[in-house]
Amino acid sequence: MPALWLSCCLCVSLLLPAARATSRKEVCDCNGKSRKCIFDQELHRQTGNGFRCLNCNDNTDGVHCEKCKEGFYRHRDRDRCLPCNCNPKGSLSARCDNSGRCSCKPGVTGDRCDRCLPGFHTLTDAGCIRDQRHLDSKCDCDPAGIAGPCDSGRCVCKPAVTGDRCDRCRPGYYHLDAGNPEGCTQCFCYGHSAKCRSSVDYSVHKITSTFHQDADGWKAIQRNGSPAKLHWSQRHRDVYSSARRSDPVYFVAPARFLGNQQVSYGQSLSFDYRVDRGGRHPSAHDVILEGAGLRIRAPLMPLSKTLPCGITKTYVFRLNEHPSSNWSPQLSYFEFRRLLRNLTALQIRATYGEYSTGYIDNVTLVSARPVSGAPAPWVEHCICPVGYKGQFCQDCASGYKRDSARLGPFGTCVPCNCQGGGACDPDTGDCYSGDENPDIECADCPLGFYNDPHDPRSCKPCPCHNGFSCSVMPETEEVVCNNCPLGVTGARCELCADGYFGDPFGERGLVRPCQLCQCNNNIDPSASGNCDRLTGRCLKCIHNTAGVNCDQCKAGYFGDPLAPNPADKCRACNCNPMGSEPVECRSDGSCVCKPGFGGLNCEHQALASCPACYNQVKIQMDQFMQQLQSLEALISKAQGGGGAAVPGSELEGRMQQAEQALRDILREAQISEGVSRTLSRQLDKVRSQENSYRNRLDDLKTAAERIRALSSQYQNRVQDTRRLVTQMRLSLAESEASLKNSKIPPIDHYVGSNGLKSLAQEATRLADSHVESARSMEQLTRETEKYSKQALSLPHQGEGGGSGVSDSSVVQGLRGRLEKTKTLAQQLSREATQTDMAADRSYQHSLSLLDSVSGLQIVDDRSFQVRASCLCA
Repeated sequence: MPALWLSCCLCVSLLLPAARATSRKEVCDCNGKSRKCIFDQELHRQTGNGFRCLNCNDNTDGVHCEKCKEGFYRHRDRDRCLPCNCNPKGSLSARCDNSGRCSCKPGVTGDRCDRCLPGFHTLTDAGCIRDQRHLDSKCDCDPAGIAGPCDSGRCVCKPAVTGDRCDRCRPGYYHLDAGNPEGCTQCFCYGHSAKCRSSVDYSVHKITSTFHQDADGWKAIQRNGSPAKLHWSQRHRDVYSSARRSDPVYFVAPARFLGNQQVSYGQSLSFDYRVDRGGRHPSAHDVILEGAGLRIRAPLMPLSKTLPCGITKTYVFRLNEHPSSNWSPQLSYFEFRRLLRNLTALQIRATYGEYSTGYIDNVTLVSARPVSGAPAPWVEHCICPVGYKGQFCQDCASGYKRDSARLGPFGTCVPCNCQGGGACDPDTGDCYSGDENPDIECADCPLGFYNDPHDPRSCKPCPCHNGFSCSVMPETEEVVCNNCPLGVTGARCELCADGYFGDPFGERGLVRPCQLCQCNNNIDPSASGNCDRLTGRCLKCIHNTAGVNCDQCKAGYFGDPLAPNPADKCRACNCNPMGSEPVECRSDGSCVCKPGFGGLNCEHQALASCPACYNQVKIQMDQFMQQLQSLEALISKAQGGGGAAVPGSELEGRMQQAEQALRDILREAQISEGVSRTLSRQLDKVRSQENSYRNRLDDLKTAAERIRALSSQYQNRVQDTRRLVTQMRLSLAESEASLKNSKIPPIDHYVGSNGLKSLAQEATRLADSHVESARSMEQLTRETEKYSKQALSLPHQGEGGGSGVSDSSVVQGLRGRLEKTKTLAQQLSREATQTDMAADRSYQHSLSLLDSVSGLQIVDDRSFQVRASCLCA
């Protein structure tokens, strides 16, 4: 224990606060989210800028307020962070993606993971419970095909769905889809067939513009078609356009979003958009599609609402004719398919009103192509009638031609009109000569070759590596490779599929086969772009993980990122920002403290220097170290053997001296430990006394406030007495004037001049007495207020620590003043009572005097002279 105490003292003496630079030349780089920052020397050493932001606004966090707090999200860096509001029961964590969508547990759906999927009920901590009623044979419905709950044990199907379980498409429809209001999609087949099924040869393909490097082919135009300026932001990786006038500016999509987008029917067009001016309302012409002589438009949101100001929001539009898709005018099914087959323009409104700026990013058109990958079941494969061929019945079979070439694939195929039943050109109807053979089939080309659509009798090698087969896409005549290996995609099987990485053809270095990305189950499997297709670096780590393989806790978190349970993975560090290194803690959650701080969370600040009592210990330790060094030199001299031998008695004596010094230090340490315990007990006693004194001071405060209130009451009474005396004086003056003007009453009512004089003297005496009492009460009130202020100031002095006066003397002084104040208060109360009684008596006496004066009768001078003559006789 003493050794531990000594080592602690030595450690404390070394924990001195590091000096901090406070250069005024550097500014707080807080991304506009804070105006306060402190200088962090370690941060300055690591990054070159040592200012760390404090009190970040808008729910941001980080050294420069550059990221959202846990449980918040934003679409773009400069937006405000909005709460995810993930349901704690239904979500895997409090985090959400940049669109505000949370990661849900099994059986749970909704952006906030707050609803159960069809066929599930009761949201619990483990997700939603599967509804056992749906397992009943009487109501075993397919969730994708039902329009609502079971009705009397029978499934209620969507319009294009049939079957007892609502699990089949009606004739003329295909692809049962839960997101389709109709349930299934009508067979298109260019109107030539009503029989089709989902194709197994197509995979999902997304046409995107993310603007990582430039404007990506996008342009801007005025409403009249004249060009407008389009800007690309290198910092935010988006494009924007501004307008000074109220005429709108539109973003115009490049060619890859146009042309034949037949396979995008029923899918979505989405983009991120924001406008920097508030109070703007959407219009009916916010998104425009043109093609095949048709033009449709849609608003960004309902016209009655207001566009959010400065907040990026993702807008999604379904590409079909259903009223819920909000396209106007409403086209028929075949008109909408015809528009998508020859899409010539895609425009998105950029500005709203004067001095407006609109920003767009992450434009995505969901499409498909005939390569291996994630299936695209919305693409149809038609069963063609006689006279038609092709996946979509888009071509005329051999021996047939179009009855109207201008209708293209929509035209009807009719038999050729050639002599002898010969074949003809399917588009023009021209008959072939006898030596022409139009019936060369693709099967005639060996594996790795394809039929040239412009020369049906020749075979060309597939532009695919490793001998993959290929095919020609209908209508566009694009040659794409088929049957790419698992994890490989692309028109030439040259890319790794989503979730895989490598370089199958060595186009960017060595040949590396595509392999599955290793992200340790710390990604959302339903999300796309989880890892870099070339390097394999994980890009969308969740559960607060980071690293190339999501195998580390991100900065500011600790735990086991490889734990199977998401709740046991990475948790936030709880470090004191003033005493700990920024956004860093150890694997066990303990914080890395700055010099001068200690504790598990670095919440304790160490002493700047050791206490004075440590000086004695240091002196003893220095002496002991000198003896040890002398003893070490003596032993080294004895072991060297180069010189004279050291006497054993001298060596033993030195060792005894060192041992004795160590014993002395140990004894003093034990004594110091005992003294420390005694001081600790005394300190605890002083603290308890301090609490008692604080309670007494609080009582004195209460008493002083009460005295101050009484003083105020007594002052009010004095004022009332003064007013009463003034009224009495006025009454006396009026009475005196009345007496002077009054005539002498009859003799039987005459009370004599002495009686009136005595009444007046008594009234004057009472008035003077009241004035003197009022003055006395006023003086007492002032003294009481003075003592109240002194008593009130004493508790404040007691809280401030005093100026060297002992606690007992302070308390005695307070007690004495309190007793004196109580005496003054009692005396003041008695005086007030007496004054009140005297005032009442004076009032009653005044009333009596007034009554007496009013009883005087008026006499005339003649009667007075008669009585006087009688008295003289």
